[in-house]
Amino acid sequence: MSDDLADYLDAIDSHLVGYLDRDRQISTAAVLHVQCYGVALVQGLVVPEHVHEDWPDFFPLVTAFALAYGSPRLGRLGRRSAIFEGGGDEPLTEPDRAFLVTLLVEIQNLLRLRGS
Repeated sequence: MSDDLADYLDAIDSHLVGYLDRDRQISTAAVLHVQCYGVALVQGLVVPEHVHEDWPDFFPLVTAFALAYGSPRLGRLGRRSAIFEGGGDEPLTEPDRAFLVTLLVEIQNLLRLRGS
């Protein structure tokens, strides 16, 4: 998947490849950054619009994470979520929350596997 992941990120924006480590996996630092923003969204501390303004790479990295490391369930939840549509200042919907909570669980699992 690492070459596919690099190609996917490069196709979106070549600077996103900078979030990969030397093994061409999403770096632990990037995963931790995604996790922080995901927690803030779930807790209602920020809205998608604020995340997009502060760190626009969040949304493509979440999509890349879901494609590269996510479970089929995360993929299904992502398709139901509207969080990637527009990045507005509306509150999260229940499908958005379900997606983000599942994403955070899967991030924790990946970090545990990596020994972080």
